[in-house]
Amino acid sequence: MTDQKDEAKRRETAALWYTELQNPDVSPDTWEAFLEWEKDPANAAAYREIESLLGLLDRTSLGGPASANPGRGRKPVLLALAAATAAFIIGAAALALQSPKPDPAPLTYATAIGEQETVTLDDGSILTLNTNTKLTVSYSKTERLIHLTEGEALFEVEHSDRPFLVEAGGTITRALGTEFDIHADQDTVSVTLIKGSVRVTTGQPDPGAGQAGGIPEESQQEGLVLKPGDRLDMKPGADPVLSTIDPAQAGKWREGLLQFDNVTLAEAVAEMNRYSTT
Repeated sequence: MTDQKDEAKRRETAALWYTELQNPDVSPDTWEAFLEWEKDPANAAAYREIESLLGLLDRTSLGGPASANPGRGRKPVLLALAAATAAFIIGAAALALQSPKPDPAPLTYATAIGEQETVTLDDGSILTLNTNTKLTVSYSKTERLIHLTEGEALFEVEHSDRPFLVEAGGTITRALGTEFDIHADQDTVSVTLIKGSVRVTTGQPDPGAGQAGGIPEESQQEGLVLKPGDRLDMKPGADPVLSTIDPAQAGKWREGLLQFDNVTLAEAVAEMNRYSTT
């Protein structure tokens, strides 16, 4: 009986965390507190369960009018869900079995050298692909996954009960209602946050790697929470490096502007070469 009460309490806490993380202005302190709570594997499992169940709820008539406004009026629903999780699991499973729907096929978008393209996804999220970029969009019932193969893209993410994930060069960037830029070339992935909040999970560096601005290995495993203006540069075999830029300057490439600050001539030429075959 005690174990059942503990599990119910854990799900209730997970539901409350879920409510907090839907806020578009969620603070880095809130993210850090959540990550600390999520270290417990049982807590992490409870959160994933709540996340999946609410995703199913909003994609059925049970979601009601609130599904058009994610986050509004969500707290009473979450608390009711936490109090009757077992019953809901049975009902949701039965509903899923009655009307199974296959996940949509992945969609691939690509731009040529010197070309840009803006794509609006089914959920309202907007992707802007920079020159010489290729990515794949895979939406399922439980998550929104983008695989950035090469190039650069700016993501303007709409709120949803499904997490929005971008995989690039062995890194995972998770966002909730935010705007950020990811640039992936042969050996470097750079994530720049313009507004909102994201959590970036990186691969483990070589044990001896270390440099100015490097991030401790234990933080990498938990995920790094960025704030607007943060830029995270990651290379294989090296510690990620966190720096700060002017958020207003990020994404200026959409206007046809390239700005350079404290870079070598070779680096500037390499960047210019991405936009032209000349």
